[in-house]
Amino acid sequence: MEVAVRPDDVVENEVLPKLIEADLVVLVTSLYYYGINAALKAVIDRFYAYNHELHGGKQAVTLISGYGDDSAFASMKLYFKQLLDYMRWQPAGTVLASDSWNGRQLAKHVQEAAELGHQFK
Repeated sequence: MEVAVRPDDVVENEVLPKLIEADLVVLVTSLYYYGINAALKAVIDRFYAYNHELHGGKQAVTLISGYGDDSAFASMKLYFKQLLDYMRWQPAGTVLASDSWNGRQLAKHVQEAAELGHQFK
């Protein structure tokens, strides 16, 4: 017998039903010790119970920010590639703001993300 984690679980009751219906998934994270943040990881880990419903038929955008050069993001980029391959989601774009500490560069990345978003109207 399966028991719900919590009857008012937001991920179970709100996020996952919308994710199942979505055509486009946007995964957003900052770099944390060469990986994704714990909040996003906790949601992704919950995909497992819905693998059948989530596999295929979706596009995915990744938005990543953090401090360091591009090499600091290598493991995270590999993680997202493997996740999208496993889920059979088509990559639809990435914004990698590796220099997000720099206000001028961050503004460029925000513009880059906005332009990417306009493709999906």
